[in-house]
Amino acid sequence: MRKRIIILFAAIAAIAAVCISCQEKQVPEEKPAIPESYLELVRAYRAGKEYTGTTMLSSFSKIFFSDGGYVIIKKADFDIQDCSSCNPCLVTYDSGSGNWKVDGSDSGIERTNGTLEESLPVYAFFNAEHLMVYAANGETMDFPNVNYNPDPVDPVDPVDPVKEYKIPVIHIDTEGKAPIVSKDDYVNGTIKVEDPCGYYSDVKNFEAPMKIKGRGNSTWGMPKKPYKIKLEEKAPILGIAKDKEWVLLANYSDKTLLRNAMAMEISRILGFSWTPTMISVELYLNGKYEGVYSFTEHKKVSKNRVNIDTENDSYYIEIENEDVDEPFWFRTSRYGVTMMVHEPEETTPAQQEALKKNFEDMETSLAKIGHETDSDWIDYKDYINVQSFVNYYLIQEITRNPDGNIRKSSFLTKEKGKPIEFYHVWDFDLTMGNCDYWGGTDPTGWQMKDVTWYNRLFKSREFVTAVQETLKKHYDELYDAQNYIYDQAKLLEGAVDRNFERWDILNQIVWPNIVALGTYEEEVEFFVDYYLERLKWVKKEIDKL
Repeated sequence: MRKRIIILFAAIAAIAAVCISCQEKQVPEEKPAIPESYLELVRAYRAGKEYTGTTMLSSFSKIFFSDGGYVIIKKADFDIQDCSSCNPCLVTYDSGSGNWKVDGSDSGIERTNGTLEESLPVYAFFNAEHLMVYAANGETMDFPNVNYNPDPVDPVDPVDPVKEYKIPVIHIDTEGKAPIVSKDDYVNGTIKVEDPCGYYSDVKNFEAPMKIKGRGNSTWGMPKKPYKIKLEEKAPILGIAKDKEWVLLANYSDKTLLRNAMAMEISRILGFSWTPTMISVELYLNGKYEGVYSFTEHKKVSKNRVNIDTENDSYYIEIENEDVDEPFWFRTSRYGVTMMVHEPEETTPAQQEALKKNFEDMETSLAKIGHETDSDWIDYKDYINVQSFVNYYLIQEITRNPDGNIRKSSFLTKEKGKPIEFYHVWDFDLTMGNCDYWGGTDPTGWQMKDVTWYNRLFKSREFVTAVQETLKKHYDELYDAQNYIYDQAKLLEGAVDRNFERWDILNQIVWPNIVALGTYEEEVEFFVDYYLERLKWVKKEIDKL
């Protein structure tokens, strides 16, 4: 009987295995999804849209049409090859495998018999003459470039082509063309923002009444001036959430014009609570060309910026040891750090004492690190948002910021019921190889580890581990951020020529430059090289701690 039962169970198991095998075979193989961006190109082709050119960046390509429309092709969708100075790949069909080959290599894409809409893109390239897209059904989409002219009218004396504006243009006109001479007094006027290529929003032209004044500390004393703008009513500009207050950073000392923007990219990677959006623009003031600026959000308390409730015992604070200009400020009792309270503008004596006490307790908790056995020991993690302090440390150390040493241009929040937080960062035009003092010339060596607060935090094993793990987590993305620099520099083609025609400084040392290399391209390469060498040094040394 027992033998029969064993045989029965074996038979049932064999039948079950066969059924499972049959079920597995019956599951249809999932076909790869057709990229939506490819389908957009098909629709443009069907509609007979006129192709005008392609811009390639590291993560996507942007294809433009004469009606102002465009299609963005992400690298994850499919590659487009720039064949401006080379031959396009040869696309052939391999009947043996049933797949398409690109320059003799199997693309892994099968030939299909459906329509263009039912086919995958096999290969795409562009040159001055056209954009060509090969589809898996054997059809090609040929987009002739309407701007292509194979026979110039006057080949003997060609006219230098005018480079297209690829970045937005801002026109500001003051009443009666009044000059902007003060950081305190606004001048009334109007602003017009043009985004002709539609890079940032569907609104290609924005106009509004506004007022404008100067801004900045050392930067206000430079020939190319930074400005603050205040609209009469809140409005979104270039796709940025609506507000009244905006800033134009001049970046005069930074000949790449990109260090501030790059720092915001690092801020985004690390995950600060708020990262100001920065967009390169060209500025005309009362009809006069003023160069390339960074258009950005003004740092302030608001829903879309520093989002805290200042009506409920929460505070927005700047560390500023040099230019204190707020009614309420104080120096911490233990380490003498100057705290300037930006918002709320009015505070009661009780609020002031409570805020001072909170920072006093925070600094006391830092001083207690390494003395956990003391009866009056205080845990520093109760007083600071540790991850924000880690993020602040890393961005300042990686960029070797001379102003990031708990001295100035550092922004904190103290919200009711929450620990002290480094909420966002600001002011990086003198970083990453652009400062000839406080070690800025050398991409090696510590900048931040041994300064106020951090000389205590680095005595905590938990804090050191948090720094190491955060850098490890984001290192690849930080390393690849070099492509962000190149992408932004590419967008500035043409604009940098106009900027340095207006400000002829490429061959000059402008305070506090380390070098003057003579060309924009060399300035960008120097920037990238310094950044990568610095990043690698910081990673190697932090791993040793």
